[in-house]
Amino acid sequence: MSFAFKVILKRNIYSFLLLVLFIIPVNSFAQGDGLNAHPALWKVEQGSSQIYFLGSIHLLPGDVKWYGDSIEEILETADEVVFEVDMTPEKEAHAQRLTLANGLLAGGDLLSNYLTEEEYSYLIEQAIIAGIPSAAIANFKPWFASIALSVSAIIREGWDPNSGVDKHIQKVARENNIKISALETLEEQLATLYDHPLDVQATMLKDTLEQLKDIRSITMEMVGSWTSGDEDKMREIFIEPMKEQPELFAKLVVKRNNNWLPVIEELIEKNQTTFVVAGAAHFIGDEGVINLLRQKGYDVVRVQ
Repeated sequence: MSFAFKVILKRNIYSFLLLVLFIIPVNSFAQGDGLNAHPALWKVEQGSSQIYFLGSIHLLPGDVKWYGDSIEEILETADEVVFEVDMTPEKEAHAQRLTLANGLLAGGDLLSNYLTEEEYSYLIEQAIIAGIPSAAIANFKPWFASIALSVSAIIREGWDPNSGVDKHIQKVARENNIKISALETLEEQLATLYDHPLDVQATMLKDTLEQLKDIRSITMEMVGSWTSGDEDKMREIFIEPMKEQPELFAKLVVKRNNNWLPVIEELIEKNQTTFVVAGAAHFIGDEGVINLLRQKGYDVVRVQ
């Protein structure tokens, strides 16, 4: 499997699914009685402070039942829940404006300029299947086209935008008046999507078009590693492909993890129960938040 498609499709999923998170409202979903998913969960305890870390996935098949037991108990006792971005209706609208402002080509440039004739023909076929007019996608920047086609394909495979981890936990937190905060700003996060040279975006799009043909096996591999909480498998799927392009990996993951660390350390000093929910890839591997905390002397234990 190629690197670029994994960046778009497997880069702890949250970034390439930001559009889904911004566009689709938060609704409740039936979780059922029995759990069939036990995602990785870590804990740091220092004095009277407890901070939990849940590696999330932003869009899941509707039959994945993950909410209950430890996760539900932690949320019930949490004083504060921390997401990558604290999304509100106002921020969702702002995100859509930013996406459009940074997702369209300008000056008469066309998406076809970045693809071969055969690649562009296949892109138009996929756009029609996705319900995107060919005249519209012709003006998309490559990153925007990659996201639009990938999200559409995953939803067609049965992944439910309303069953994402972040959305459900956010809904429960708001219903119970739990304080919500963020690790980064909306602008910072969106920049990880569009702040790449067009030639890099084009490479991602080319690989997306190629790998869309294998979308089912790719998505099942992703969800399987997450539901089992298998750190080695998640590292293989989410982290290792990104390392094939060190500069991109540094920008998308390493830099952000290090930026988040001071925020997390401040949370540890709050003497409260805090629940941090962020993309799974941010917590695994040598460059992950969990390992960074251990390097700074914190005792981080896996609790699920």
